Parts: sequence; structure tokens; C-alpha cells
Amino acid sequence: MPLAGCATTGGDGGAAAAATSTPPFCTIVAADTSDFSYLSCPRCELALPNGAASCFACAGSGGVQPAPARVYRLLLSLATHDRVFPVVLFDRAARTLMGCPADELARLFAAHPDSARAAAAEALCGEMCRVVLRAPTRNNKRSAGAADERQRVVSVVPLRDGFRPVVDALRMLYPRG
Repeated sequence: MPLAGCATTGGDGGAAAAATSTPPFCTIVAADTSDFSYLSCPRCELALPNGAASCFACAGSGGVQPAPARVYRLLLSLATHDRVFPVVLFDRAARTLMGCPADELARLFAAHPDSARAAAAEALCGEMCRVVLRAPTRNNKRSAGAADERQRVVSVVPLRDGFRPVVDALRMLYPRG
């Protein structure tokens, strides 16, 4: 499912990278749950390539290598009263909406192939929330001129009184056994 795009503005260099903003409220209008997580080193938090058993940066430090951890990188499109824009939620913020660690959700998606679509279309879309956004930052691991245009959600608070995390809704739709 393609997410809404927006053009980034502002040429204040490093000042925009650390700036945060809080829109009055947002509505989730699209969610991409097809590639919602990645493997990360629990020690240094670097993203690991697919199939990696350990972190190359921590391999030289000696000692026991921790097993890679699956963490969230959830892409959403949010709508305010005047625009729609793409955002990214990493592990801490995404857990608020999802209600479980990324590896648990990955197992649920693997056991029930339609559950990823249900999470995006039925459980996330339409939720209203208050978010704190951080402006896009340059990613040093990409080419020198590339910048991620998605704002990062630093924190998210669902506004509906009866809000239940996505995993709770999925467990009702796909009970075990």
C-alpha cells in the first residue's frame, strides 16, 4: 500500500534536525505493515543485514555476542486538519500502538497471513492520536546528499478512550488454536 508523500521544507540545516513539533491531533490514514520491523544489535542498536547472526561492529569487542533483536520501523501516513504526511515510528513509539514486541507481532503475522492487512486496515486506520514529531535527519549510512523525508514520531498517545493496541484486536480476530 503506497503511503502519502510530502515535500520537506526548511533550509535551516542542523537546527531543523533536532526540532520537535506537536500537531493538535492526527488521524492515521494509512499504515504499511508489510515491512514493519528489522533486526538490530541489542548492544549498539545498529541495523543488521538480513540473515546476520551478529553485529559486525560488536564482533571485535570480544565476549558473547547477543542474539539479534527484532525492532519496529513502522511507516504511517498521518492527517491533520490541513495536510497528510508520512512518518516513521521506531520501537519505543510503535509499541504504544502495537501493544507487543516486534518479534511477537512477526510470529502472529507469520501464523495468520491476512493479519498484517487487518492490522493496517482495520486496527490502525482511523485512530486519532497526539504525536510529538522530530524533523527528518540526515542518515550518515546513505549517500551524502540523501535525507529521509519522513518525520520521526518520538511519542504517540492514542486519543480514543477505549483504545486497545493492535495486537489485542488481532488476537480477537485470530484466536489461538
